[in-house]
Amino acid sequence: MTLPEPWSFLVKLFNFAVMLGILLKFAAKPFKDFLRNRANTVKEKVDEADRLFKEAESLRSTYEAKLADLDQEMETFRRTAIAEAEQEKSKIVAEALALAERIRQQAQLAYDQEMKDAMSAVQAQIARRTLQTAEAAVKQIFKEEDHNKMVDEFIEKLRGQN
Repeated sequence: MTLPEPWSFLVKLFNFAVMLGILLKFAAKPFKDFLRNRANTVKEKVDEADRLFKEAESLRSTYEAKLADLDQEMETFRRTAIAEAEQEKSKIVAEALALAERIRQQAQLAYDQEMKDAMSAVQAQIARRTLQTAEAAVKQIFKEEDHNKMVDEFIEKLRGQN
């Protein structure tokens, strides 16, 4: 059985309306719940994204401030390290100069002592040679008789005093 063209369309439209009514009757509430749940889920996700974005902005600001402070801290640390190195350098140079002065003084003392020892040795040598030369000269000038004569004169003087 075939219906004329306008009636076929009306039957199809009626079938569609019945199906739509049944669908709305049974599926409207679950569909609304689905849409409401979906809207709530999307809203929660957006709120969570906003919260995370604000946290990220806060962290970014914090880290930017720390980075700005880090440059200043690094400069302060560098200056402190340079100052400490300069102090250590000055201390080492002062210690080295003091050590050099002590070594110079010790060397001067050793030199002075060596000079005294050398002078004493030279004076002793001169005295020994002078004594030997004088002894030889006296032996050459004074003969045995002169010696005896001087001894006799000395003895006479002693007797005369008593």
